[in-house]
Amino acid sequence: MSSSRFRWIMRALLLIVTASAAAGLLASPQAFADATDEYPIPSKQIETLCDAEQYLAAARDTSPIYFERYMLDKSNRPLDVQQAAEDRIHWFYSLDAAGRRQYSEDTATNIYYEQVATRWGNWAKVFFNNKGVVAKATAVCMNYPRGDLSVWDWPVAR
Repeated sequence: MSSSRFRWIMRALLLIVTASAAAGLLASPQAFADATDEYPIPSKQIETLCDAEQYLAAARDTSPIYFERYMLDKSNRPLDVQQAAEDRIHWFYSLDAAGRRQYSEDTATNIYYEQVATRWGNWAKVFFNNKGVVAKATAVCMNYPRGDLSVWDWPVAR
């Protein structure tokens, strides 16, 4: 192969690679953060008929380490942030399954949607972030009394 033909082939390949890269960079971006049945909120949490206190009591008894970590983390937040987290999870449980699924979609696709997370990133960790904890707690949460706010008053050793 002659050197001029080789240079022509190399230039053509370089042009193709450059055009492909430019097309990839200029293409409109696609959203990859769509919610699924399990992300960011597990489906068992979306579908449960339990309230926040029933779920939290069940998590306390079925996954005590995760519950204690959550309560310790919560106790290290300012009181207004702690109250905001409790209020927000009560609001979440007041929604029907369609509303909860929409909330899951909104939090998956808009990083700024959940305002409590701007003050405490793990504000709902025991509720949403571990499918195993959620599966165990939602399986038995109906066995606990509704509205027992004392479950939030977990003594934290310091």
